[in-house]
Amino acid sequence: MSLHVDAPTWVSADPADKAAANADETLVLKFLQELTTNDADRLITYFDDEGMYQNMPLPPAYGRDAVHATLAGLLGVMSIDVVETFHIASANGFVYTERVDVLTALPTGKSFPLAVLGVFQLRDGKIVGWRDYFDLREFEEAVELPLRG
Repeated sequence: MSLHVDAPTWVSADPADKAAANADETLVLKFLQELTTNDADRLITYFDDEGMYQNMPLPPAYGRDAVHATLAGLLGVMSIDVVETFHIASANGFVYTERVDVLTALPTGKSFPLAVLGVFQLRDGKIVGWRDYFDLREFEEAVELPLRG
């Protein structure tokens, strides 16, 4: 099955806006495509030992073990079906992405396209920080799956 995300009206018409311009952006785009493997063991290889991950406004995970546990926990209740990056930019070791992820809540089987702004901090080819900003309430209501504790 091939899934596709229709470009929202706010997406730039310039294809260069979603193409990697350097090694950090290339790594982030590769990582984002790997998200659709839904494999926490595979995803953690992109992180530095002291890496951090946070879905805003959920609590952050600090350190490789905590990031792995957080990813495994999330992937146990949802699948990441599509990641479509529409804009990418970087400066000073930070990479910014504007994208739409299609997520499916495993308990309900309901899918939802979610607009996400991702901020990645990289050092020596590894992710040392990853924060995703999105409307948590919109997602929880759409798939009938509360993620907040």
